[in-house]
Amino acid sequence: MEPLIIFKNVSRNYCENKKLVVGINNVSFKVYPHQILSILGPSGCGKTTILRLISSTLEPSKGNIFYQAKDISYARKNGLIGLVPQTPTLLPNRTVEANIALPLEIKKIKNDKAISQLINLVGLKGFEKFYPHQLSGGMKQRVSIARALACEPEVLLMDEPFASLDEIIREHLNLELINIQRRLKQTVIFVTHNIEEAAFISDRIIVMSAHPGKIVEEVEVNLPQNRNQELRSSQEFFQVVKKIRKLLGKSYD
Repeated sequence: MEPLIIFKNVSRNYCENKKLVVGINNVSFKVYPHQILSILGPSGCGKTTILRLISSTLEPSKGNIFYQAKDISYARKNGLIGLVPQTPTLLPNRTVEANIALPLEIKKIKNDKAISQLINLVGLKGFEKFYPHQLSGGMKQRVSIARALACEPEVLLMDEPFASLDEIIREHLNLELINIQRRLKQTVIFVTHNIEEAAFISDRIIVMSAHPGKIVEEVEVNLPQNRNQELRSSQEFFQVVKKIRKLLGKSYD
């Protein structure tokens, strides 16, 4: 399988108190189509920096990032990247359907059928006319996911989107994300601190070291493609979690 995105010896530096600080250092990895790739590591290791580099809101200090053999900026210019932030940035004066429609409106596209399909996809049928203040945290994140999918991006970047939710809702949304990704054949790059979350949703996991961020190891997650909540109690799931936990421990060395 040909990779969709390639990071090649990428570093990103920034200035702090007039001193040069290395954010990520010599990072190389590949992102393959139609997979969920999770990036896991300690706070400050550069996980969000990697997402910002993919979305072209940051430029690498060194190295190259390619999208189908083109510079990564090609993906942003052509609307191939969608983003789900950690905190839903919904407009308070717009309903669920109006928030989801916003990216299409900006492009002067009207597609009520697509908006309706997205609302059904994320399980919000019946809440079309609700405003953000009437929604739970989990429902707001569903709106955020649907909005990111409105322009049919090839790649969905997710920056700890479920971090603020309680464990039960988080686990439910993990499963919903897998189902959505399998149906739409999205490529998802998912940042998280949560080992169990990464193990459950991912096809591959990149484990990063503490600052400055480097890749400790890449892990292939050999769990069934069709996942369910019962999988979390299985021995094979515990083995994946155990392996990742051990690698994450090394990331502080």
